[in-house]
Amino acid sequence: METDERARELLHRLREFNRLIRILRQHRSAEQPAVPFGMVGLLMRIEELTDQVGCHAGGVAGCHAKELAERAGLDPSTVSRLVAALVAQGLLVRRTDPADRRASFLVLTDAGRAALARARDWYVDLLARALADWHPTEVTAFASALGRFVTDIQRSLDGAAAEQDNPHDTREAAR
Repeated sequence: METDERARELLHRLREFNRLIRILRQHRSAEQPAVPFGMVGLLMRIEELTDQVGCHAGGVAGCHAKELAERAGLDPSTVSRLVAALVAQGLLVRRTDPADRRASFLVLTDAGRAALARARDWYVDLLARALADWHPTEVTAFASALGRFVTDIQRSLDGAAAEQDNPHDTREAAR
C-alpha cells in the first residue's frame, strides 16, 4: 500500500474516531453531568501542572492560568472563561501567588478533585470494558503507537507553523 493510501485510510479511521469522541461526549454528559466534557481535560491539566515542581509557592499548590493556556494549547481568553465557569461551579479556586501578588494560582477544590476522580473512573471503566478482549501487549503497543502519533503530529504542526513564521498558532481552532 502506498503512503498516500495509508494516509487516506488513517484519515478515514480518524474521522471514525472523531465520531466516537462525539458519542462518548454525549454519553458522559448524560451519565456524569457535574463537569462538562471539555472541562475534564482542563481539570486534569491543572492537576498535572500542580504536581510539577515550580507550581508551589508559599504553601499554595496550583498553576498559573498563563501556564495552563500554554500547556493546553488554548487562547488565554478561552482559559479565562473556562476557569471562571469552574470557579463558579466550586471545582476550582484562585489563590494569590505569594511571589507575585498580581498573579493567582488555580487550585482544585475538594469538590473539583472528587469530580475529576469520578470522571477519570468513568473513563477507566469504559476503557477497561472496551479492552477486555485485548491482550496486554496489544494495549501497550496501541498506547505506545498513539503516543508516538500524537508527538509526530505535534512536531509536524510545529514545523509547519515555524515555516510560516506564525508565532500565534495555538491549535485552538482544532478544538
